[in-house]
Amino acid sequence: MTERLEEQVTALLNEIPTAPNNADQVELLQRVEELVLHRDASGAAHRLLHVALPFLRTIAHQRNAPLVAAIVALVSEAARRERLFLRDLFELVSTVLLLSHSSEKNVLLVLHHATLALPDAFTTVCDAGADASALDELWRAVASAVDHVAGVVASGPVAAAAVGADDCNNNRSAAVFLRAWKLLERGVLLLSSAQAATVFRDPARSNVQPDAVTVDRVPAEHRVLHAPALEALGASLCERMCQRLVAADAAALATREACVAVNSLALLAAVRPQHLPRIVPALLACHYDHAALRRDRAVQSTLHACLVKLLGLPSTQPWSADVSECLIALGDGARAAKAITKSKQPRRKYVTAPSEASLRRARLGKRTAERLVESVEHDKSAKRARPATATAAPGSERITHDALVDLPSEAVVNLVLEGFTAELPTPAPTHVKLALPPSELKTRMAALLARLATPSSVMVRETSLRRSRDPRRRRDSEPHDAPALLPVFDDAALDEMSDWVSKNASTIEEPLVSVGEDQRVQVFLRPVAAAWCRDMAAAALQRILDSEYGARLGGDDALREALLCRLAASPWLLSTDERGVAVVEPPASAADGADALLLPPPPPVYRSLLDFALEDLSARASLATALFHSEYVRVTSAELTTPPTSQPPTTTGYGPRPDALYRRAVKYFLDGMTRKMDMTSSSDKKLFGAVIAQLPRVTRAVLLALETLLRDKSGAVLAITVLRDLIKERQACARPALALLLRSTCDADESLRNTSIRCVANQLYTLPALRPSIERYAVRLVRSLQETNMPPTDDDAEMAEPSTTTTRSTGNAPERVAQQLALCDASAATQREELDALAASVEREDPLAATLDSDAEALRRLELYLALCAKQPTLLRHVIVAYGHASELVRQVIFQAIEKLIKHLKQRGSAVVVAQLHAGFDAASLSLICHILQLLAARSSSSSSGSAVDAATAELVGRVLELWRAHESVPEAITVLIPVLPSVPKDTLLPLLPRLLALPPNRWTVALTRILEAMPPVAVSPVDLLLGLHDVDLKADPTMQKKAIQAINFCVEHRHAFPSDVLLHVCRVLVHAEPLSKLALRTVILSVTTYPALQHDVAALLATLVARQVWAMPEDAIWKGFVKCAALVQPASFSVLLERLPAPQLALVLRDEPALRPLLRQFAATESKLSVSDATRAVLLADDEPAAADDAQDVDMASASASAADAATEQDAQ
Repeated sequence: MTERLEEQVTALLNEIPTAPNNADQVELLQRVEELVLHRDASGAAHRLLHVALPFLRTIAHQRNAPLVAAIVALVSEAARRERLFLRDLFELVSTVLLLSHSSEKNVLLVLHHATLALPDAFTTVCDAGADASALDELWRAVASAVDHVAGVVASGPVAAAAVGADDCNNNRSAAVFLRAWKLLERGVLLLSSAQAATVFRDPARSNVQPDAVTVDRVPAEHRVLHAPALEALGASLCERMCQRLVAADAAALATREACVAVNSLALLAAVRPQHLPRIVPALLACHYDHAALRRDRAVQSTLHACLVKLLGLPSTQPWSADVSECLIALGDGARAAKAITKSKQPRRKYVTAPSEASLRRARLGKRTAERLVESVEHDKSAKRARPATATAAPGSERITHDALVDLPSEAVVNLVLEGFTAELPTPAPTHVKLALPPSELKTRMAALLARLATPSSVMVRETSLRRSRDPRRRRDSEPHDAPALLPVFDDAALDEMSDWVSKNASTIEEPLVSVGEDQRVQVFLRPVAAAWCRDMAAAALQRILDSEYGARLGGDDALREALLCRLAASPWLLSTDERGVAVVEPPASAADGADALLLPPPPPVYRSLLDFALEDLSARASLATALFHSEYVRVTSAELTTPPTSQPPTTTGYGPRPDALYRRAVKYFLDGMTRKMDMTSSSDKKLFGAVIAQLPRVTRAVLLALETLLRDKSGAVLAITVLRDLIKERQACARPALALLLRSTCDADESLRNTSIRCVANQLYTLPALRPSIERYAVRLVRSLQETNMPPTDDDAEMAEPSTTTTRSTGNAPERVAQQLALCDASAATQREELDALAASVEREDPLAATLDSDAEALRRLELYLALCAKQPTLLRHVIVAYGHASELVRQVIFQAIEKLIKHLKQRGSAVVVAQLHAGFDAASLSLICHILQLLAARSSSSSSGSAVDAATAELVGRVLELWRAHESVPEAITVLIPVLPSVPKDTLLPLLPRLLALPPNRWTVALTRILEAMPPVAVSPVDLLLGLHDVDLKADPTMQKKAIQAINFCVEHRHAFPSDVLLHVCRVLVHAEPLSKLALRTVILSVTTYPALQHDVAALLATLVARQVWAMPEDAIWKGFVKCAALVQPASFSVLLERLPAPQLALVLRDEPALRPLLRQFAATESKLSVSDATRAVLLADDEPAAADDAQDVDMASASASAADAATEQDAQ
């Protein structure tokens, strides 16, 4: 049975290379997999796998990516069942890496399996549980695969084009590089001695156990492995990784790959200190020697974090000076000093190597407080054992976090009070007078102390809440209640402590704070010196600033920010600097000057709060916003409570303002925020927009800061977004913000211009209140394209900006309310005047100062207008007018730029576009109007039904005809019909042919070409056109005959429209027409000349003309044409001339064409079937000498006359 299965497996494997296609190869391999994995009766011997695996290594060379993936999966499963098959897995890894046609997916797959199998292969060889030769082959395969992976890292990542692949299948892509790098990282950890790193807390990532399998497991007398050689191999791999990181700029890693490499090397340096001499110089070279990595902010941020962690390890101290110098260069010398201090502290040790359970606990945070409490209570010799008696912590002793967790409640109180009064000024102020009686103070203090919880219970509760937020625990059906907070004081301690505070309150040198029943906060300050008050306020401010973390945990952020703002507005801090020296306020002209960019900085206390917020914008921006609101409320309250007579005089200029401090603070913070934020970070941009949106008042400085941001390419989009939000949401500053945004719509920078135009056209133009201003600006730009200034029209009056001045009616309001309303109106009017002045200054900046001498300049003024026309087609009339009065350069720009707009408007319907062409219809604008109609008339390849297309075409033709009739008096106005001529009904078009022929030749030839080359269905066929040209009144205009002849010649030249059968049909219609056209015979002659094969058919037409007695017709040109045609189609016309033409008329023909006489005489003699009359024969045989001479003379005279007539006819025709 087993032998038969072996033969079957061998046969199937031999069929795979010769299979017709890839799918058949995969199907054959699946059959092999079914046999070797599920039908092998040999059990642990795996005989079928031993037979199949050598074939699989050969088959892996096939150019079949699904087949190679299936082989990798099969070999991985085999290695899972038998460790010795790992040799085949690593040999397969080497094969796939060496093949240039390997797919990216397969390369990633083999690298993944190799990374997982590397510890298993090392353990298998190290345990020496098999034959030494087999183990040696396994390790050689592992070493070869690792070497090939190192080659991938040394040469990658490579662009897809460099290896002849595409971006979706690059076997040396960035993903392959990262997977190979992780394999080398695992190899270095495995091939290095862990030394003493196993007993210390693991500084590596929480999902990595770097000391699980190391070279330390190799026995000294191992048969295959030798520890020194393995460590040398690990050091070599580490060296190659370092060299790849600091490769030349031409081979520099991208941001993601460089960050992964820096983190990886930092991990190796932390857990394998023996590699520090190689890794630390490489990391420092990323900043000093590698220009490409030094410019990458993300790489430098990663390097900074890794260096700080490494500097905190004792093993890094030999390089502490170099690492510290690099950190100082990166701008973080303070953390470098802290890291050096930390490195000198004793490291916490593990009893054993970290387990997976300990790593899971580490991911949740610190050790749970419950275990800490239990260990302390049951272990009296523990490091953190609770003392039996409560003793106050001495002020000079350092209190650590671990010591504070289980500090007794009495010691906590003593420690707090001791630190509270440690730096207070002495001596205590005299004549202290409490604002509250001792009994009420004791009651309030007891309520306050009862809310204090132990740090241990707070930590337990925080850990529990963090666990409840874990997504993996949300599937638990059982609810988990948060642990209760344990109070610091029991009932007895609470009463004792509150009593002590109430008795000794007179010795506490702090202001007393009380909260009334109406929730009003009152601060009772003692009548002491101003310096003492300032010191107390500064100390309180600093302490509240330092309580950020605690307030955040307790959910009291808003309260903390409110206290900071109230404290910063106190007179002791607001009017003095850090040294207590009174601050000299700048003069009013400097504080509120016309140039908001030169505002002085705010007072020191405001600067300290704003600088504190700027240190961590994402977490502290709300503090700055709260400060702005507090200052705005303070100023507004002062304005409402100040009598009108004491208000400073306000003018339209920038005089002294009561909100100068608010303006300076906002200006200072926005400048710092602009400098610190990353323009490529979406979170920073959102934060900047949120800060602007939350400002209680938008000042001139804010708008000027946004204007500066507009000039920066990286901040232009942010500035446009913020201006858009201000325009929509802030009516007070909408006008200057819109003026700034409109000015950027015609900026010389194309990127800024396009972004601004999209914002204005798509988001602001839809607002009815803003539409007139935007239209007025765009029309102004379009009119600047004209060479001559046009007078304003009625439409300009419609677009005029409405007045926004409103007056508030106080009605019968009380006097105090009316007074406050008047003050509010005065303040709003002052702000409105300031912003209106800014808007006026922006509007006065002429965007049209540049000379209109290039296509780019003309297009710059036109783009906003075209974008608005796409939303409002009625604006199209202005560009029509401008085109008629513009230079040739501007006309070309408009002609090209309007095409995309018309194609867009065509989707809404052509009627609205044609309706706008009436406004600027004149001779100078005809070319643009025709171009627009041409675009409207062009047939699109849409999926609309035929009836809908026909209806739209009919509507367009009707509108164009109305347009022409309304402006029929304009010279050459008939030109507008040319784009729709193929669709104009025949009854309408044919009477208009004389007017079309009156156009210049370059235009009527285009008109005829439109009809002749139009695709069906058409209203006027080429035959109808040619017949209509013969019906033109030739006597209406002396030049009409010449133009008609030229038009007929032009039509006949289009042979695709007039093949021989069609032209013959035209000739027949002309010959049978009543009356016969003067140009009919000329067209017949032209037809025979064009198609000589029509001679016999034309001879039949001559018979028809004979029957109609063509010689008797009033137009002499018709008879002459008959004679010329008869001579032209000879001998086909001889039978007609001899049998049907009367003898007198034949004599006239022979007189005009004497060369026909001998030919006719010969034809009559040879053709026996002819019935020639005697008179006709007499005309042919009239050859007497005198008669011949007379006839010759008569013939010469007749010939001369005929020649003159022909010449005259030809001259008229030409």
